Amino acid sequence: MSNSGNTIFPLYKAGIFQYRSRQESPTDRIERLEQAIRKANQKIDFIVCPELFISGYGNPDDIKKYAEKMDGQFSKSISQLAIKFKTSIIYGYPELNSNKLFNSAQCFNKDGKFVANHRKTILPRTGYEIELFSPGQKNSSFQINDMNIALVICYELEFPEIIRASAKNKTNVIIAPTGQSNEWPAAARYISRSRAFENGIFVIYANYCGTNNNINFMGESKIIDPKGLDIVAANDKEELIIGEIDLNLIQKVRNRLPYLEDSKKIKM
Repeated sequence: MSNSGNTIFPLYKAGIFQYRSRQESPTDRIERLEQAIRKANQKIDFIVCPELFISGYGNPDDIKKYAEKMDGQFSKSISQLAIKFKTSIIYGYPELNSNKLFNSAQCFNKDGKFVANHRKTILPRTGYEIELFSPGQKNSSFQINDMNIALVICYELEFPEIIRASAKNKTNVIIAPTGQSNEWPAAARYISRSRAFENGIFVIYANYCGTNNNINFMGESKIIDPKGLDIVAANDKEELIIGEIDLNLIQKVRNRLPYLEDSKKIKM
C-alpha cells in the first residue's frame, strides 16, 4: 500500500535484536533471540537480526559449517519462533544453493510462512566475502501489513542508487541487516540516517555488538524515521530495541521536502 491519498495508517512496532557476537551454535543464537522476545513481553510486528546471524560474521569456517538451503533446519526454527510469538522475523544466514554460497537474509511472517529471500548483490572487494560468496542478481521487496519493505544487506545500503530506486517503487521501509565494525562508523552514524532523510522513508539498521573473529562490532543499531532522526537506538550491548513505525509521517515529510519529485528535475 502506498502512502499517498487520505489513507490513515495504524502504528506498527518494529524490533531489532542487536546480538553480541560470540562463538556459539546457531541453536544457541536462536535461543537468545527467543529469550529477548519473551523478555520484551509485547506485541511486535517484525524483528530484524544482523547479517549472517545464523553463522556469525567474519569466520569463513563457521559460515561454511552452518550454511543451509532456504528451508534448512535453522530456518525451520526461525519459522516456529515467528509462529510462537506472532511476529515476522528477518534474519541473515549463509545460503547454500546449487553448490554456491550466498550472503542472504530471509523473512518469515507471523504465521511462519516464507515471505522473501534476498541475496546480497554487491560484495565488498576486500575481505573474505568476495572470495566466499556469489553475488545475488536482483533486489528484493515484500510486504508486511501496510509496510512496503525493501531488504538490503550491509554494503548495499551505502549505494544511494539502490535505496532511491526502491523509494521510487513505493518502498516505505528499508531493512538492513549488517555486520559493521567500529573501523567504519560512518555507515551506522550518518549513511543510514541520510538514506532515510533523502528519500522520506524508514530505515531499520540491525548490527552486532561485541568483539569476535577479530572484529570489534560497533553496535548502534537503530530505527530511523523519514526526517532522518532516530526513533530508537542501541548502544554497545546485546538488547532488543523496539520502535514505532508511523507511516503517516512519510507523506507529511515528503510534502515539505519532496526529494523524490524534485529529483526528476535533475539534468546531467
